[in-house]
Amino acid sequence: MSAVVDSGGPPDGKAAPGAGQDVVALYREPYGPVRSCSAAALHGVALEEFGPVSEPVPYRGRKGIITYWPVATREQTVVCGSLRQWRLAVELDFEPAWVAFSAGPVELRWRAGGRERRWRPDFLARTADGVREALVLKPPDQDSLPAVKLQVLEAVAWAAGWRVRQVREPSGLRGRNLGWLAGYRFPADDEEGQGRALLEAFRTPTGLRAGVAASGLDELTGLDLAYRMLWQRRLLFDITQPLLPDAVAWTAEGPEGAHGGIG
Repeated sequence: MSAVVDSGGPPDGKAAPGAGQDVVALYREPYGPVRSCSAAALHGVALEEFGPVSEPVPYRGRKGIITYWPVATREQTVVCGSLRQWRLAVELDFEPAWVAFSAGPVELRWRAGGRERRWRPDFLARTADGVREALVLKPPDQDSLPAVKLQVLEAVAWAAGWRVRQVREPSGLRGRNLGWLAGYRFPADDEEGQGRALLEAFRTPTGLRAGVAASGLDELTGLDLAYRMLWQRRLLFDITQPLLPDAVAWTAEGPEGAHGGIG
């Protein structure tokens, strides 16, 4: 199952109206200044299309890496401040349930214990049915965010009309499969004509190399195209199995298509 689907669900409406009124939100529109507003003023703002409030930096004393992720289906580059964010960005780019997403596009500020607190939820995303979601990575080896952060986020989400999901980044075999396919996420020239030949060869579940051979394409060209079509979900496969050259795939238009290829 998807690392995102297998996660905590949205808030259940328990947050009281006005609970997020003491939280200040900062965001930056493309090529614009940083704006400051209340949680309620975030309602309808397309944060999933904006960049980060400011360039992320690795945590002091911890290993970190800044990654720039060009999205496959949009003219947008997502700036990830950690490898965990990058892995989740790959997942969001692959899954058709999300049509737009951005890492750290909003910073929440509030006072607690006499100090100002600052926090950026990992992602703001928009689903295919138009719902905005705040996606936050669960701490390693823990089942939930700290209660204070979760309470603040749920209050802001209530005011802004978002859902909240606590998620884990794809790992293990799924993570490796997605990382491999991500290198094939952009289309190439003359893909359509060759793609029709591959689709015909995979009308029934077939090993990748066998299907390429049946299509009449040479092995290297055919495998490259097959991997791109797996990313595009024109071909499906069992993502719980290693994505080797002999992995079984089938066309999304065939009888197996309804299963989506994901365990």
